[in-house]
Amino acid sequence: MTTELVTVVTRKGQVTIPAAIRRSLGIKVGDTVTLAIEGDAVKLRPTRASLRDFYQTVPALTPSRTWAEITAIAAEEQAARAAAEGLEPR
Repeated sequence: MTTELVTVVTRKGQVTIPAAIRRSLGIKVGDTVTLAIEGDAVKLRPTRASLRDFYQTVPALTPSRTWAEITAIAAEEQAARAAAEGLEPR
């Protein structure tokens, strides 16, 4: 079933996505959408983030650590949690 809703284009070329469409597509305030031209029609879909979007968003450890150091820190943290809970370490 195709649902069609009409909206108006403003002087700035903006349109309001009707609430029923936003709900149907799960689009919320601040989300981005992708518009695709297919023949004489335009398709709108939510833009989903990819892993590439998050690449290098978390700063590197300072100072940098070796894999052995990271493993040792993780093991110490796990042992401390286990001791706090009264569990045997793995």
